[in-house]
Amino acid sequence: MAMTIAIAIGLIFTIMLHEAGHLIAAKRGGMKATEFFVGFGPRLWSFRRGETEYGIKAIPAGGYVRVIGMTNLEEVEPEDEARTYRSAPYKRKMVMILAGVTV
Repeated sequence: MAMTIAIAIGLIFTIMLHEAGHLIAAKRGGMKATEFFVGFGPRLWSFRRGETEYGIKAIPAGGYVRVIGMTNLEEVEPEDEARTYRSAPYKRKMVMILAGVTV
């Protein structure tokens, strides 16, 4: 039982580090990240710091960072258009994508 709990905690920590890599690269690249969550499903706990909401969701089977403008179809406020993923130079997009696996 203790081993199962240790593995679950280790997996959650690894997911958090992976997503933190994406978040840090996006913010340093000038993109607007609005959410950083570990888990999926209903929100259990969250807080906002600056323009980003950080939190934990009910099912600890993954995580995500939401960066505005990830698709061309997403509507974005005109003042945020320069900070979208789609507006970023190719190099910054690649750094953000690869940052998760390099952390």
